Amino acid sequence: MSTGTDARDRVFELVDGFIADPAAGTQAIDDARASLPADAIADLESVLGDRRISYRDGVLIQLGYGLEDATLDLTRRPEGARGMAQQLGVFLSERHITAVKDAYQNIAKNTDRLARGNVEEFDRLLHWANGVSQGDREAALGFACAAVAATARPVLPMPELNRSALTFARTTGLLLDLLNVPSGGAYEQFAFAALLHTMVASHAADQVRVETKSLNASDRSSFAAGDVQIATGSRVIEAFEITANNWATKIDGASKTIRDNDLSRLHIVANRPEGDRKAASERLNQLAEDVAVLDVRQAVEVLTAVLTRPQRAEALVRLYEYLDRYQPDTERVNELVRRLDAANLVERAGN
Repeated sequence: MSTGTDARDRVFELVDGFIADPAAGTQAIDDARASLPADAIADLESVLGDRRISYRDGVLIQLGYGLEDATLDLTRRPEGARGMAQQLGVFLSERHITAVKDAYQNIAKNTDRLARGNVEEFDRLLHWANGVSQGDREAALGFACAAVAATARPVLPMPELNRSALTFARTTGLLLDLLNVPSGGAYEQFAFAALLHTMVASHAADQVRVETKSLNASDRSSFAAGDVQIATGSRVIEAFEITANNWATKIDGASKTIRDNDLSRLHIVANRPEGDRKAASERLNQLAEDVAVLDVRQAVEVLTAVLTRPQRAEALVRLYEYLDRYQPDTERVNELVRRLDAANLVERAGN
């Protein structure tokens, strides 16, 4: 075993342990507060609470390395730490903790010198850790890992799906029932995006891609032409405005969206009852631009119909990932998981 592997395993085991046993995490924080200087605790709290989470990860990694090799200068990036940083990003993301891909790419991309005057509290922590006992380092790492573990979102894991069960009828039954659950448009946007992504990826993944954005991000702030879009390079080919509301709420802004984003057309995917078909057609005929209005339920049905059962499984996994990544309500993720289980669409012993 290498120093880096031992440091990684120590950090990962601590975080996992505190996720599994929050009371132990609380105790580790209390113990650190009682044994470490107030200034060190204040710096730890500042770095761990900073929105620049690369420095949070840097503290975990540096302390982990320091506990495995007391001779290291903790103001310098140890050999192999970039690899651990990348592994830590994946590890935290899998546990529904906000993560970055590689902390050191943001802290000090082209140098091993970490205390660079960018974050005073981080710099002070590293200098402090250089001069303290292994017991104090252990207490500081316990404090940091417990604080990080406490930010894990209580999201149910995505179950393994029974692909043979994913017929059109059962898959659309699940998705349409899900669309009946109020979600602020989350289920509508991400179900459509997941199905469209899977369909496009199965035919032209090397040419175009499907993109979506955070549920509450405006098109302007996210620099997107729509809630969901098909793009190639920097050019948007198709844009979709998705809403759980009535189609009429999106009509007034459609022309401006087309002009602002230099689109040839725009698709509105919304609640469009069959009785509104004529009214929608009349309203669209008043526009000079090319705008389509589609009922979200019918769109979901069509996209599901053209996917194979394995592709439907991919789309449902993608839906889970979108709900977990792009909207804040964990209950919406968990509701999907519970409904998959209730619909008997998951693998069980004997399947």
